[in-house]
Amino acid sequence: MKRILALLLLLLLAGCRMMNTTVPTVPAAAASVSPTATPASAESAAPVEYAFAFTARTLDGEELNEEVFGQYELTMVNVWASWCPPCRGELGELGALYGKLPENVGFLSVTVDDPGDLDDAQALLEQYGCAFPCVDGQGSEGLVKSLLNRVMAIPTTVFFDRAGNEVGDWIVGVPQGKGSVSDAYLSEIQARLDLVNGK
Repeated sequence: MKRILALLLLLLLAGCRMMNTTVPTVPAAAASVSPTATPASAESAAPVEYAFAFTARTLDGEELNEEVFGQYELTMVNVWASWCPPCRGELGELGALYGKLPENVGFLSVTVDDPGDLDDAQALLEQYGCAFPCVDGQGSEGLVKSLLNRVMAIPTTVFFDRAGNEVGDWIVGVPQGKGSVSDAYLSEIQARLDLVNGK
């Protein structure tokens, strides 16, 4: 019993470790904005060349693809699972954050739950009043190859520009700072917007 409690405490403090992950996260030097990314103010008819392609279904059955990035100057992608205590712990804050996002920032949630546990993930999103889109990461080969194979622990948050290029460092775990978790994320979002805008 003591071993189980010690393990639970360790998970709560360190985040949840992903299984079957073999590729390391992106080094800070590589996690930057592409100089060829479409500026947010550009209203051109030229198609965007995305950094990677994916197709995924939301838990509500809607199909999304890489074009979701083109809708915003910056998109925040949060990877989580229903069995992860820190992930569950930040869901309410993420729901609050979604309502505070600037108009030029999008949000996409990616659950790495097994297909049989997607109902649990959906129930948690409803419990915490999360209105943001959540996709089944395991059901998307493109997301697995381009992003999820590099996630070593959850929750992990990654930011992308309009072309699907990573912006700044990954946030592994729940961000800490003065104020609430949603305030910490808003600070991180502003830092990434500054990177996108060359500040």
